[in-house]
Amino acid sequence: MIIDKTPLPDDPTPSEAPPSYDTVTSGARANAHVDLKSPASSSSSTSVIASGSGPSTSFSSTASPTTPITPLSGGSGKGKARAQWFNFGSKMSKDVKSTTLGLVRDLVREEFQTPAATGILQSCAEACSSNDVDFSSILQEKSIEGHTPLYWAIVKRKPDESQDDGSQVNDLLTALLSYSAPLSPATVADIRHACLITSDQPLFQRLRQSPDFASGSAVDELLIGATLPPDDVEVVNFPDDEGSFAVNIGIVKFQKRMMITKTITIEFIARSRMWRLAFFVVPENCDPKSRRRPGSWCASLSLVEHSPPTWVDSRLLIADPNVPGGDSGSSKSKPTISMRLKSSQPLTPPPYRGRDGVTEVVVTFEDNLMATSLQYSQSSYIAPDEKLRARLEARLSKQDSECIIC
Repeated sequence: MIIDKTPLPDDPTPSEAPPSYDTVTSGARANAHVDLKSPASSSSSTSVIASGSGPSTSFSSTASPTTPITPLSGGSGKGKARAQWFNFGSKMSKDVKSTTLGLVRDLVREEFQTPAATGILQSCAEACSSNDVDFSSILQEKSIEGHTPLYWAIVKRKPDESQDDGSQVNDLLTALLSYSAPLSPATVADIRHACLITSDQPLFQRLRQSPDFASGSAVDELLIGATLPPDDVEVVNFPDDEGSFAVNIGIVKFQKRMMITKTITIEFIARSRMWRLAFFVVPENCDPKSRRRPGSWCASLSLVEHSPPTWVDSRLLIADPNVPGGDSGSSKSKPTISMRLKSSQPLTPPPYRGRDGVTEVVVTFEDNLMATSLQYSQSSYIAPDEKLRARLEARLSKQDSECIIC
């Protein structure tokens, strides 16, 4: 009797067996430098090389007998499907983040400028993207002495007047900001603090024009529009020892914003302090102790967080905009509106609960007969372009006379 032989089953041995231990370790020793996009172990050392033609970024890694073997993704084995060896995604992401933090710290410490900084940041962004790491969050971590890299980029940044070309378009701060958006409230606060420390009013005003720093409401955006310029703020510091300064302000669509949003805030830096000049309508549920009638229009002056306390004596001036050059002495011009903002105690930034200081100085338009006309349509103190132009003159001392800046 002849029995047909049953064919043998397919060979279950995979066509691509895992590499031997000797092969892995010898290959790891031979490859001592790895590109940033391929994360190294936590013991990696970081080096940044910048040249005129662009950055070159690398870090070295020495493999150990416990170096993980990456999963095999290619090949079609016979019998069972290919096996997934190990998954080291979380460790790789951690290494990329650690390496990126080190590179960013080096950029800030060495004050790299573009194009070197831009190239290095781009390499970091690509490495983070390929390993599911949020590069924007890394740049907003307070990873350098309790502050963000953006904070230190501002603190170490040269003032505009110290730049050879008079432009800050391509500095390190701009490069960092381009990869950091959208900014968190904590990051914005850190950046504002840095601007205050350096008393960089021009930079602060430019940053306030960006969407992340905009303090206006959605209604403001509808009223002002994206194509209209922001409110104008120009600070002038006078050369004296009493902290005198003046601020020229132009507020877009003043009346409409007061009637609809009921508050307008102007912030600026002067005399190593950050100030907030606000125009607002007293709400219906206001504190009776304030002695302000609901619906009244007011102006207030206050300090922002991190600013040192100070006495302040100031006045808000609004001249007739229909007179060329603002000549209030002309026979055809109307008198200049003058509202005094004087602190009875040292002005202190909030929150403050003591008895020897105040957090704001407030004046009501009703206290000045001419100021009440700002509430009326077609007020002669509002320019035809619907912009209110005002000037704040201040002196950081306790004054008794009417002269603020003589």
